[in-house]
Amino acid sequence: MHEGHRERVREKYKLHGLQGFADHEVLELLLFYANKRGDTNETAHRLLNTFGSLSAVLEAPYEELIKVKDVGDVAATLITCVPQLFRRYTQDKAADIKEITCASEATEYLAPKFFGLRNECVGVISLDVQSRIINFSFVAEGTVSLAQVDVRKIVEIALRNNAHSVILSHNHPSGVAAPSKDDVVTTQTIINAFRAIGIAVSDHIILCDSEAYAMSSKERLADMFA
Repeated sequence: MHEGHRERVREKYKLHGLQGFADHEVLELLLFYANKRGDTNETAHRLLNTFGSLSAVLEAPYEELIKVKDVGDVAATLITCVPQLFRRYTQDKAADIKEITCASEATEYLAPKFFGLRNECVGVISLDVQSRIINFSFVAEGTVSLAQVDVRKIVEIALRNNAHSVILSHNHPSGVAAPSKDDVVTTQTIINAFRAIGIAVSDHIILCDSEAYAMSSKERLADMFA
């Protein structure tokens, strides 16, 4: 019975992709390749009930996934691989972006780099005089806020890359993309440090899920970048 069901689900996917699939069916299809036999439907529902949504299941840590009944090492590894695989895919696509001349291009380039990160991270893009990308570096990764970042470290990265200008970036893993008061104060501190050495800070992009906030595009903050 299970084999007949699995074949029907696979054929549905081959014909239409994931269009028309319920969230539990998406997980069920994925689990077919971790559990060669048995009913993965119940396991899919159990995962959704435990974590609350498809995205939460895919973002769940390995250690939490294996606590769910009938989710073993192979299934947990496969599930955690999905968002990381998508991140690598989108990063590879974004590699075609060679220069950044506006906030939307910066967001398109940065979004894959921050996709799926559960902790707040801070990054900097170094650009040459023609706004071509020289390098992207994470300045700090993990549980860190922008206010905790060592400004000297950001400056050293820009100098090492012989940057004409830089774009700051960080993420808000939970909440909204709009900057906090600390974000604004720290951004101004970083801008002042770069002005002292003749390097422009052209923008600061904050990312949150599928949302992005470009400080240079906001009237109340744009003067900082002038």
